[in-house]
Amino acid sequence: MDSDSAVQCKLVVVGDSQCGKSALLSVFAKDSFPECYVPTVFENYSASFDLDLQRVELRLWDTSGSSYYDNVRPLSYPDADAVLICFDISRPETLDNVLKKWRGEIEEFCPNTKMLLVGCKSDLRTDLFTRSHSRHSPVSYDQGSNTAKQLSTPYLECSSLQSDNSVKDIFHVATLACVNKNNRSMKRRKSSRASKRMSHSGGDMSPVASTHFQQTKAKSCAVM
Repeated sequence: MDSDSAVQCKLVVVGDSQCGKSALLSVFAKDSFPECYVPTVFENYSASFDLDLQRVELRLWDTSGSSYYDNVRPLSYPDADAVLICFDISRPETLDNVLKKWRGEIEEFCPNTKMLLVGCKSDLRTDLFTRSHSRHSPVSYDQGSNTAKQLSTPYLECSSLQSDNSVKDIFHVATLACVNKNNRSMKRRKSSRASKRMSHSGGDMSPVASTHFQQTKAKSCAVM
């Protein structure tokens, strides 16, 4: 497939510190769960795969959730096709910050960008050690879903530690949203050009709706 015909998608991942963002990206892009926590400032990854008959090339941006980087994090938002807002299912305060902090930041710096809400570390919801050492109950699926409704976004959960498939599902949904967005933009450009020529075009590009998901080459990462 000609690389010139590939759809380019930029996904930015945000959320509180240590909520599971880097593990999510590492499992998807490097097929590797990180053995220890290393704070992220900015890091990017690339991945390519076929979605039905469409080649998709992803640019994945990992960001720091620390308030120390609040002034520089917005540098990652320009040209984003979708933003994944992550929270830690075992820490309810990270879900609270989705509405208190992350929604406002995204609406300020990329207001027209598609958002997805991602509950990370779903395996900790039933982890007895976590439950016995936490002052709060883990976030329920309904709580996450209700927050997503307030954002008017899809809601998905994953366990980067235990389920590669749940991680792939996250990026499958995000990529479909990007591809459909790009195709709608192409339709509008075609329509605009046709209007200027006072003629009609009969070849609309249909959004990719297939659920077929297949990775086709290894990913690479680079520290910015």
